[in-house]
Amino acid sequence: MAKIGGGRAARTASRRPEALAKPPFGGMLRGLTIPRLSARLLAASLAAWLPSTASEGSVDFNAARWRLGEGADSRLRAVVVVDAAWSWHDADAFASSLGGELARAASPAELSFLVLLSDFPGAFDCAGPWLGGYRQPQGAWLWNDGTVVAAFGWRPLRPAQSIVFESALLLSGIDGPDGAWIDVFPEIDSGVGTRSCLVSWDTFPDCNGNDLPDALEIARNPRLDGNGDGVPDGCTPPNPADLNGDGVVNALDLSIVLNAWGSSDRQADVDGDGRVGATDLAAVLSGWNGP
Repeated sequence: MAKIGGGRAARTASRRPEALAKPPFGGMLRGLTIPRLSARLLAASLAAWLPSTASEGSVDFNAARWRLGEGADSRLRAVVVVDAAWSWHDADAFASSLGGELARAASPAELSFLVLLSDFPGAFDCAGPWLGGYRQPQGAWLWNDGTVVAAFGWRPLRPAQSIVFESALLLSGIDGPDGAWIDVFPEIDSGVGTRSCLVSWDTFPDCNGNDLPDALEIARNPRLDGNGDGVPDGCTPPNPADLNGDGVVNALDLSIVLNAWGSSDRQADVDGDGRVGATDLAAVLSGWNGP
């Protein structure tokens, strides 16, 4: 199977020197939502993490929406398994390239759902999947939305890593989950050999309507995107004027443009010129196809 992001030595050599300087969460704390990726940007992002030799089987996943239980929000989550150990930073960047973010467990019910979802072949080889929790040196434990990691999910005698080093969270367990999380050093040369992560999405492009992100399906089977445009072959490319990704261009998209008028809001900047204005309004009106 093809290896994600290159071999262990290559990844360690390229990432280790700047690990402490790298901002946590892949920069996601600059905003609490992930911007919807254009097809061109999506293809470029995936190319950085899926080499040209990638083949079916180098990525696998188990995905489901959290619909039952206290606090269920119906957001899609997936455990993603790759074919080689990777660092927390690698997993965080990969989740972002898929249009999502590393998953968090803000409540015992959410943790229980993630535990059930992650009981999947390969997810607990040596260690469990990476989560979206991180601690900077001398810092507090935070989720990737800036909220504090609560105490309910810690395995007994954890956290255990020194506060002078950066640390990250992953689900605890060997050959299967044990219902808790633990803290580990985020780099693969620190004794942790996990090759999985948990990812969540707010919205995502889904051109074939099967309730799975196009990027995730392409990651599992790159042959679905033979022309490399970030959209499964046979699908109609997404309308750039569909700003909220609901499949139609209507008053909701118009309101996004009007509310962002004169700003540099990337979601509302249809033509990508760096400013929301008349050309973006014209694109929405000309692409109007819904109620």
